[in-house]
Amino acid sequence: MKRKLFIDFDNTIIDTIQAYCDVYNELYCDYPNFQTAEAHLVNQYNMCDQCKLVTNVLDIFQHPLFFKFAEFINHNTYEVLEKLDNKYQLIICSIGIPKNLAYKALWLEKKLPFIKDYVLISNPTCKMNKSIVNMEGAVFLDDIPSNLYSSNAERKILFGKRYIWNKEWDGEWVRSWSEVEGRFL
Repeated sequence: MKRKLFIDFDNTIIDTIQAYCDVYNELYCDYPNFQTAEAHLVNQYNMCDQCKLVTNVLDIFQHPLFFKFAEFINHNTYEVLEKLDNKYQLIICSIGIPKNLAYKALWLEKKLPFIKDYVLISNPTCKMNKSIVNMEGAVFLDDIPSNLYSSNAERKILFGKRYIWNKEWDGEWVRSWSEVEGRFL
């Protein structure tokens, strides 16, 4: 039996910040006081520092354009996940609201067809806590420290760049899928 590897979706598999900024730029470009959002300048988890005209963050996450713009976070994400699938049982574990989760499932089915297991947690407030999922004995890869802290996974690894919302993490950290490949394959 393969060991379980739980993997977050947003900012772990896809570049959520870039997709969010792309949707914002598309939807708000004709608004007064619009300024182009630049993903590399985002410092706030809700992207409000770049996407200043958004009044409800969840509107962007459940907009169909979000998943049109959603791309893999690294150039080799697909290839590394495909290799990991030979060694681990890959399980996508993500929090969202119903429409967002439905779009995530469709995106995963199309872009990562070899991954069959998803745990999609409907959470209207999007509180970052995945303790509802039993990850005992598993490895868990996520970009949000509170998701990792709340998990009972045996091995917890923070994924991605250092931001204001994840800088307090003092555990294992990987910054790219190349680093994941180096540690797991």
